[in-house]
Amino acid sequence: MSSAAYNRLHGLFKNSTATATATATGTGTSTAVSTTNKIVKEKTKRPKKSPAIPTATATATGTVVSRPKTENLAFEPLPMSQLTNSLANLKMFIDTFKRTSNTGPFRYSYKYYDDVVSHLARAKQHAYIEEILEHQKRYKTDMTKEAFVARLISLYGKSRMFDHARKLFDEMPELNCPRTVLSANALLTACINSKRLDKMPELFRELREELSIEPDEVSYNVVVKAFCEMDAIDSALQVADEMEKNGCECNLYTYNTILDALYGKGNILDADKIWDTMKSKNLDPDVRTYNAKLRGLIFANQITEAIGLLDEMKTKGVNPDVYTYNGLIHGFVKDDDLVAVKRWYAEMAANEIVPDSVTFRIIIPFASKKGDYQFGFELSKVGLLREMNVGRSNLQGVVDGLVKEAAVDEAKELVELVKASNFIYYKLKLSVNS
Repeated sequence: MSSAAYNRLHGLFKNSTATATATATGTGTSTAVSTTNKIVKEKTKRPKKSPAIPTATATATGTVVSRPKTENLAFEPLPMSQLTNSLANLKMFIDTFKRTSNTGPFRYSYKYYDDVVSHLARAKQHAYIEEILEHQKRYKTDMTKEAFVARLISLYGKSRMFDHARKLFDEMPELNCPRTVLSANALLTACINSKRLDKMPELFRELREELSIEPDEVSYNVVVKAFCEMDAIDSALQVADEMEKNGCECNLYTYNTILDALYGKGNILDADKIWDTMKSKNLDPDVRTYNAKLRGLIFANQITEAIGLLDEMKTKGVNPDVYTYNGLIHGFVKDDDLVAVKRWYAEMAANEIVPDSVTFRIIIPFASKKGDYQFGFELSKVGLLREMNVGRSNLQGVVDGLVKEAAVDEAKELVELVKASNFIYYKLKLSVNS
C-alpha cells in the first residue's frame, strides 16, 4: 500500500481521537455514443436495494448509533488490496482502530465499523475482524446493552463468521446483557448472511422453545428468506402461514421474498397465485415485486410479456430502476438481439437511470460476440470512468476485437484507462503486429 493511501486512513483515526468526530475526505452507433456520453456525465441515481432482512440490522443497530447533527461520521473506503499489501501496515491500522474505539462517538458509529469489517471480510482477514470485535468486550457498560451486542453479532454475520456470532450470543448472560427478540433477530440474520442455511430450522426452534423468545415479524421474514434460498418454497409458505396465525401479518417484504424465489425458477403459475393473494390484502406491488415477475418472464423467454409488464409498471406509477432495465436487456441478449439491447440501453439514459456494473457485464461481452467492438469500447469507457470494474475478460475481449479491426488507438486508450485506474489491479494485453 502506498504511504499516501495509508496516511489517509491513519489520519481519519487521528482526527477522530482528537475531536470525537471525523470528516469525510471525499473528493456503436451515433446514438450509442451520445447515450454513453450522457451517462458518464449523469449524476448517479442508483436505487437502494431492498435490505436482505428488513429492519433486522436496523433494529439491532439503530438504538446504538446516535450521531450529533453537526457530526460527519462518513468513512472513505479504500480497496483492502491496497491496505493488505503490507501486513505491518494492516496491523498498525488495526491497532489504531482499537485505540480509537476508546472514543465514545466513534465506538457508537455503526458506519465506521461496518466499512472496516466489510473491507476486512472481502480481504479474508477474519482474524483481524475477530480482534476488532472481541476488543469491544472491554467496554463493560456497553456490553450490557443488548443493542450494542446485537450490532457486533450482526457484524460477525456480515463477515460470514456465524460461529463467532453464535458464541457471542451465548455469552450474553455472562455479560449481564438481556437476550430478547432483538439479539435473536441479529443471530438469525447472521445465520442467513453467513450462508449457514442448514442451521436455520434448528436455530429458530431453539430460540422459541428453549430460550422462550417470541418471534416477531422480522424473525419470521428471516426464516422465510432462508427457506426460499434453500429452494424449500413449501417450507417458506408454511412459515408465512404460521406467521399470520401467531398475529404477525405477512407484509410486502414477505411476499417479495417468496415471489423472488418462485419467479426466479420460472414458476410463473404459482407465483401469480401468490401475487393475487398479496393484492387481496391490499398490498400494492412495488418495483421489487415487478422486477421479480419481469425476471420470471425473461426466464420463461416471454420477452413480449416482459415489455408489457414494464408498461403496466409505468401505468401504476411504479418507476422502473436499473434492475428492471438489466432484466430486459438480459432478455434481449438471450434473444440475440443487439439492436434491441442498444435501444433499451439508450432508454435507460433517456430516463436518467444510471447503469451499474451488471449492466456492463451483460452488454459488453455480448457486443464483442456480435462483433460490435466500437459499442463495446464506448461502454467499457463509461464503466471505467465511473470506476466500475466491468470484468477483465470483457475488457480484454474488446481490446482484442479493436486490434483485429485495426482500431489500435481505441485499444490503447482502453489499456491506458485500466492502467491509470486506482481500483483495478490487473493489466490488459495489447498485441499489435508491427
